[in-house]
Amino acid sequence: MKELLKILILEDSFADSEIIQHLLRKEQLNCEFRLAIDKGTYLEALDQFHPDIVLSDHSLPHFNSAEALTLARGRFPGIPFIMVTGTVSEEYAANMIKMGVDDYIIKDRMARLPAAIVTTIQRRKSEKEKREVEQKIIQSETNLRTIFENTSEGFLLMDRNAVIMALNNRARKYSLFSGDKEIKIGQSIYDYIEESRKVFFQGIIAKAINGQSIQYDRPYGMENGTIVWIDFSVTPVIEAGQVTGICITGRNITEKKIIEQEREFDRNNLKALINNTNDLLWSVDREFKLITSNEAFEKMVRTFTGETVASGTGILARGFSQEQQDRFRKYYERVFSGESFTEIVLTELPVELLSEISFYPIYNGDAIIGAACFSRDITNRKRVEKEIEDYKNALDQSSIVSITDQKGVIKYVNDNFCKISGYSAPELLGQDHRLINSGYHPASYIKNLWLTIANGKIWRVELCNKAKDGTLYWVDATIIPFLDKNGKPVQYLAIRNDITEKKLMEQEIVNQKIQEQRKIARAIIKAQEKERNYIGQELHDNINQILASTKLYLDAAGYKNEEFKKLTKYPIELIDSSIDEIRLLCHKLVIQPKHIDLGELIRDVLFNLNQNTKIKTEFTYSVSDEPLPDDLKLNIYRIIQEQLNNIVKHAAAKKVNVSVQADHHVITVVVADDGKGFDVNKKRTGIGISNVINRIESFNGEVAIESAVGKGCRIVVKAPY
Repeated sequence: MKELLKILILEDSFADSEIIQHLLRKEQLNCEFRLAIDKGTYLEALDQFHPDIVLSDHSLPHFNSAEALTLARGRFPGIPFIMVTGTVSEEYAANMIKMGVDDYIIKDRMARLPAAIVTTIQRRKSEKEKREVEQKIIQSETNLRTIFENTSEGFLLMDRNAVIMALNNRARKYSLFSGDKEIKIGQSIYDYIEESRKVFFQGIIAKAINGQSIQYDRPYGMENGTIVWIDFSVTPVIEAGQVTGICITGRNITEKKIIEQEREFDRNNLKALINNTNDLLWSVDREFKLITSNEAFEKMVRTFTGETVASGTGILARGFSQEQQDRFRKYYERVFSGESFTEIVLTELPVELLSEISFYPIYNGDAIIGAACFSRDITNRKRVEKEIEDYKNALDQSSIVSITDQKGVIKYVNDNFCKISGYSAPELLGQDHRLINSGYHPASYIKNLWLTIANGKIWRVELCNKAKDGTLYWVDATIIPFLDKNGKPVQYLAIRNDITEKKLMEQEIVNQKIQEQRKIARAIIKAQEKERNYIGQELHDNINQILASTKLYLDAAGYKNEEFKKLTKYPIELIDSSIDEIRLLCHKLVIQPKHIDLGELIRDVLFNLNQNTKIKTEFTYSVSDEPLPDDLKLNIYRIIQEQLNNIVKHAAAKKVNVSVQADHHVITVVVADDGKGFDVNKKRTGIGISNVINRIESFNGEVAIESAVGKGCRIVVKAPY
């Protein structure tokens, strides 16, 4: 034996083990040995050594060959097992053989051991190979049965008399035959054929018995209204040169039929598409004969030659001039050499016709068998291009000119355009026109512009554009659409004149007017404050004095007449209350116009708010050493006063935060509350917010209002000083 044989010896006698190993080496067997002397070492050897054969003594301390056999076969089913033991009874030896021992050798007669090992190994190997072959046969039959039952095709086998011998599940499921009968083996096939088709089917069977194979397909209408197509193959079964039966194969080809119908539909649509275009389509073989063409091409040939073109006829000698024949011959020869190209061709009809013709090779594998040709009339397009070029040349010397296609992609700019925009021509060409969009104009304005010129109308407008460095410039622009023969714009010519200086002067005038208006507004506010002071002083110095004098006279009269004193008690209390209210009102109205302490004024108004309401206030005041103008401080105070009044009247707030910060010549005032808020986009009916805005704008300031329903309100006022 050339292969290494791993032998596990179960023997508690080292002398007997040495005898066995010596005997086997002497026979020149290629062996590797492992000795086990008890159950523990035996189990370890089985797990680690993985023996090819076990040689076992019969009786060991607390262990015997029967147990050893059971353990070995449990781990390695079919492993060869030979007993090498002293004398045992014939009955015991027979029982061990029945248990599966391959052989037993008496230690006094071990000369037979090498031959017994070889024989046992070969027998076990043969048995294993036999089992594997049998298993493969079983698996093969199972696979064939699985394929037969699960294939997408239906199979039905019958004898020469049309009696069914076998069929698969697919044949039962397919609607191969009429009626609701269950197809059964042993029945005639004609029991399942429609009466109207029996004669036809008999002819098919007769041809198959004569050795012919027949293929056909037919549709079946299903109960749900769908159509199922089945492809049938009827094939004779031939054994020893004789037809012994017939095999019918049915395959569902509904999807294939649908695809074929769709392709036919696509072919018809493609043909209709090709024949409904004004472009010329044709193909030519290497002998300059026409292969295919569309109706537009055939119409063109009839116009040139007065004849009807047909496939297979020469394309070069049918009424064309010699110059035209020579020119197109060269075109076709270039294509036959493998070149694809496009040419602009001028043809003289009753009027001049410019055509853009593209040529492509037609391949069959690696070989070029012809040329495919596509021709489009570009006469009108060239006319438009020439008109644009003429306009461009005329305008390049004076105006700012650009040309865009129908999608707004820049196709041309002149030097004046580059000069004002700061871009070079390569930076602009091929870019979207929005590259110079300043964002000054609302989106609706730009949308209306494009809708106008896209409808073929000229647009005259003043536009604000953006230069490369980000600066804005103004142009007086006229945008002219160039139309094709269908009235659709193909390009737009924009002629611009620079009006930036004019717009800047206009803006300066507007700014001056705004400043004048703000000066007037500040003067009005000062007058209003002066009026407030006057009213407050009159109330304090005059009205309060009158009320105080009245109180004194009433008090004096009360001393002389007790009854009168009782009657005047309540009026005197009303006079005291009026005097207090007038003093409070005067405090709000009268503010010294100079040396105003803004922080103190705000603290007073917040103190009164805390005293007279349940609103909690927080105040932050941070003003740099830079002096604030008194009129600005007064207006800031009035703004805070106005907003606090609004909060008390409308907000239902629990907390108010006021912040005043002034630094770097900007004062920032924030008044925030946690009240019910309001929709800032909704039209306001009151004048409180309007007064705030008017006051701060008169100082070139700005107001931002942040609020939402249920989210409180936050007003931020900023003004320079």
